[in-house]
Amino acid sequence: MSSIFGKRLGLASATAAAVVVAVTGCSSGGSPSAADAGAGSKGAASAAGKPGNPSSGGASPSSSAAASPGGSALSSASSTSGANSPSSPSAPSSSATHHVPVAPGSSSSGPSTKLPPYLDSEPVGDAPAWRTTSAGVELAGDGSAFAARFDPAAVRFALHAGSQVPGGSGWQGGNAASASGLVAGWNGGFLMANDASWGGFYLGGRTAYGSLRTGTASEVFYKDGSMDVLAWPGGLPSSDVLGVRQNLALMINDGKLAADLDNGTSADERTWGFTNNSADVHGNRSGIGVTADGRVLYAAVHGASPLQLAQYLQRAGAVRAMQLDINFSRPIFGTYATGRWTQPASWLGPAERFTSGNERDFVVVYAR
Repeated sequence: MSSIFGKRLGLASATAAAVVVAVTGCSSGGSPSAADAGAGSKGAASAAGKPGNPSSGGASPSSSAAASPGGSALSSASSTSGANSPSSPSAPSSSATHHVPVAPGSSSSGPSTKLPPYLDSEPVGDAPAWRTTSAGVELAGDGSAFAARFDPAAVRFALHAGSQVPGGSGWQGGNAASASGLVAGWNGGFLMANDASWGGFYLGGRTAYGSLRTGTASEVFYKDGSMDVLAWPGGLPSSDVLGVRQNLALMINDGKLAADLDNGTSADERTWGFTNNSADVHGNRSGIGVTADGRVLYAAVHGASPLQLAQYLQRAGAVRAMQLDINFSRPIFGTYATGRWTQPASWLGPAERFTSGNERDFVVVYAR
């Protein structure tokens, strides 16, 4: 691999354009329940951006699907090359610049899967009308479909391990987030045991559930507090990567929807998780993505198919995005201010778990 790996910009000789990352997040957690137990990208590849719930969360894809995540892994060029300057004059500015997610010498090749074209019911939710809730944090939507957007010039992101997932002791930051400077939080993805999430977990130099898998959709967290969403390009995390949470395939890549977001077929469920109602592909779903100008988006939709979640993320501006957890109250998202959590929908799981101690992995956002 080129010596660019581990540097702040794709090409060693290129000048990094400041990139802003906005995040939309749902948080998940909570005690496992019998009812839940069986259920279940960085801006455009050439655009801005940088390269994880309770055991009853999202449905596990079948073993046959888990063997080959959908969507193409980013090539070493598209996932690690230089970022473009935001084209809009109103794009936020940020000191956080483009990262290369893998260490020098690591492989960047990955699988490519072609699955059936998608067909589905009408898109859900209105086009997001953003309203500012605090510095660097915006919300849009209502109790049926909502999104959150974060400016990394004003906020930083932290991945936390759960007491049960990935489990064990000594994880950096523990399973409870500090309330100091806290502004928001969201859930992780599917269970990682038995390859249910098609990948693994990395934090502070430690891994769980095996090596990070090439081509699997990944939330990538950097030591400077920034983050990205992308298909893992392969190899070991570079020295500036603090954490990685992998889950399934990218729903959106290079601004395009994945080819297997169809209307509830068996292929759909193998790829995106089984709902609690085996006769209906629609369920509560959460996802995370990044925009072309570097913002990070979180979205959660009530009673949605995989395609409907992806469409909502796309309308909110995501050019790369991945699904997080699904079903019942497994999606969790909240904003935090004056010592309390506020949540935009009644069907979300309790965000209080993020500060009291959660059994599954989650992400929190702090003011810089």
